[in-house]
Amino acid sequence: MNIDFTLVWSFRNRIDELKKSIQTAHDTSPLELSFCLVDGGSNDHTIKTLRQFVNTLQDRNIRVCESAYRTTCQEAWNLGIGLSTTKYVLITSSDCYFQNPGWFDEFQIMCNHDNIEYVLLQNHSLFGISKKLVAKIGWFDERYKNGPHVDCDYMIRSSEVGCTVCIIPNNNYFVHEDTEEVSIERSSSNVENRLPMNTLDNEEHFKRKWKTDWPGWKDHLNKVHKPHPPTTITEVVRQRPEVDPYPVKRQILKEMYNV
Repeated sequence: MNIDFTLVWSFRNRIDELKKSIQTAHDTSPLELSFCLVDGGSNDHTIKTLRQFVNTLQDRNIRVCESAYRTTCQEAWNLGIGLSTTKYVLITSSDCYFQNPGWFDEFQIMCNHDNIEYVLLQNHSLFGISKKLVAKIGWFDERYKNGPHVDCDYMIRSSEVGCTVCIIPNNNYFVHEDTEEVSIERSSSNVENRLPMNTLDNEEHFKRKWKTDWPGWKDHLNKVHKPHPPTTITEVVRQRPEVDPYPVKRQILKEMYNV
């Protein structure tokens, strides 16, 4: 079986959750699948513990990228994509726990169909993209801050070039879900080492970039269920062009995949 994937985590501390995520991924995937762990400004204890832990995982190619400052999620994703040597990149959360090998089997379909370039396994807790798609539309938008809406932005940009996002049900492949108590807390205050969900910074950038009827979260910040942002170009009109943070790397991908 040809394994042309790298699994990327972005993380900041929360070492116990991260170790469990890595271990369950290791237990449920082929050893040929490479792992890449991109730090977002963790403390020394987290990095030391992580390096000790990954050394216990035999026969797995694992790369740990440290950071001296708090990167955004999308900066970490872009770094993981750029550092990987595979055609496809899978991206997951540090508290995603893998339950059986079926999760990786679902992504293998990408290798058999050139027109499948973007796959969500239920949602962006675990998703995969082709580097050919990155060559077409560019990297995740690093003008967003830490917070929501980056993923919806990328879905819109994918639809701009006619790429369909495949959404596959999570048939007990993995577990990733906040409790209602944590969801409420994240909606009303900052939770240490978690993306803030109670800020309008990213929403403001989203609305500057895309003209939309989406009401936003201004009146819903203290609620668990919020109006979902647009996800396709049919729901928005572009108002601002993309800014390419890594034009040289993207040009290499464009030449590699002839796009």
